[in-house]
Amino acid sequence: MKKDKRSYRVKGLELSNLTFKNNTEKKFVLSLVSHVSFKIKVLRVERGLSQEALAEMANVSISTIKFIEQNQRSPSLPMLFKLIYILDPNARVWD
Repeated sequence: MKKDKRSYRVKGLELSNLTFKNNTEKKFVLSLVSHVSFKIKVLRVERGLSQEALAEMANVSISTIKFIEQNQRSPSLPMLFKLIYILDPNARVWD
């Protein structure tokens, strides 16, 4: 089976160095990345936090939060867990 080794750009987000076995797998990954970006923004707004406040709490730049929320940058796994904790310390990620 031939693997697709191209770099993908979705709404400005580059997913380089990823290989996908098929289009279904690619769509699944891209959909979840997009959903995570949206969910971070929704939780931030629900908590009444500005992007600046969230950035300060996470000890990152405001542009990092903006890029994540605009689906232009994907957070690292540790950063994602940190943001989840800040936004919802009782979140159950793997239930």
